[in-house]
Amino acid sequence: MPFRPLRWSLLLALVCLLVPGLAPGADAKRKRVKTAAPKHLVALPGGKSLRRDAAASFQRMATSARADGIWLWVTSGYRTRKEQRLLYERYRKGLGPKAARPGQSNHQRGLAVDVVVGDEESPTYQWLEANACRHGFRRTVPSEPWHWEYRPRTTRAPAPGTDCLGQPRPPEEPPRTASKDLS
Repeated sequence: MPFRPLRWSLLLALVCLLVPGLAPGADAKRKRVKTAAPKHLVALPGGKSLRRDAAASFQRMATSARADGIWLWVTSGYRTRKEQRLLYERYRKGLGPKAARPGQSNHQRGLAVDVVVGDEESPTYQWLEANACRHGFRRTVPSEPWHWEYRPRTTRAPAPGTDCLGQPRPPEEPPRTASKDLS
């Protein structure tokens, strides 16, 4: 009778050795994908987040778009690994739109943003196509007109006096100052 607990503990130890996920400390041994740490994220209006530098550039781009009468509405920004895995699993089952494998998406790095654009003929898409490169953003997934990624090092800036499509830009008006009549 006293040997029965000993047999169970030996059996449990054997199972833990044979099944790696059950061994104590197994979580620490698993390979983890490096993603943006939450402390490096900044919330955008609407509650979505991006990495600090991407968020600052997106805010400047949104301000520039508003000046041209375009509103940039964000539907997705930073995603946790768990969120990305759920989206990918839904895609694999045919229940959702195309999604990258966990660890392969720039959403997990806080560098990708999905924007409400409608189709490629919409004013919002046309504005992004003509101006996003000036802010370090570019469209990276041909089948997704809403998906824009912050890639300032590899996004080519437009030539002076042109937009991102190479079309001439109207000259910018100097800021207006209020003049006071002192007479």
